[in-house]
Amino acid sequence: MFLFGKKSLFDNATQNIKKVYLYKPTNDVLTFLKKQRIKFEILKSPSFFNRFDKKLNHQNVAIELNDKKEISLKDFLNQNKDKKNLLFLMIDSIEDPQNFGAILRTAEGFGVDGVIYKKNNQVQLNELVAKTSMGAINTLNLFKVTNLVNEINLLKEHGFWIYSSCLDDKSQDYSKVEYDNKSVIVVGNENSGISPIVIKNSDFLIKIRMFGNVQSFNVSVSTGILLSEVRKQIN
Repeated sequence: MFLFGKKSLFDNATQNIKKVYLYKPTNDVLTFLKKQRIKFEILKSPSFFNRFDKKLNHQNVAIELNDKKEISLKDFLNQNKDKKNLLFLMIDSIEDPQNFGAILRTAEGFGVDGVIYKKNNQVQLNELVAKTSMGAINTLNLFKVTNLVNEINLLKEHGFWIYSSCLDDKSQDYSKVEYDNKSVIVVGNENSGISPIVIKNSDFLIKIRMFGNVQSFNVSVSTGILLSEVRKQIN
């Protein structure tokens, strides 16, 4: 996995960087790399960057990360069974990589303990997601799963309550709900929202009250609003 750009480099210098690739590097970048003792290579041409998504503003800086050691959600829960406060975010079928990256950045900022997302019918981690997340993918606990309902049942066995964000007649105002110290916030697809089977297995349905003419916020904005309220309560 790669991150890109000077800001990503400066923000993630303490993280698990394998190597940095540069084309026509500036003095501040070179000084920084040498000071941090980060391995780097100066490229003779910019063609190295052609392999990546053209939407990336790479600034001729590519940061290669070491692979993270993966752990299953079940093992993580067993290792943290004595922890009193745990907050998870579950993502159901997000399609846009920039939305996914923005959600991960928000989750990291609010200290989410883990993000659960689907193996199929969901955008996967890639360079654009990594770029948008501003390196959050390197510090978050990320759990890629086959079936969300199976993981919901596992979480319930460990004492978690499931709060799904959806525009349903039964949904409560998110700010009027009391969140448990072990909470899972679920957000859904940009167009169709959360799948009916996930809604059926949720403990609470929540929504953000709108005051303008639009029906709802972008999913990454909604995630930030919800996590802010939950974090305020469970802290």
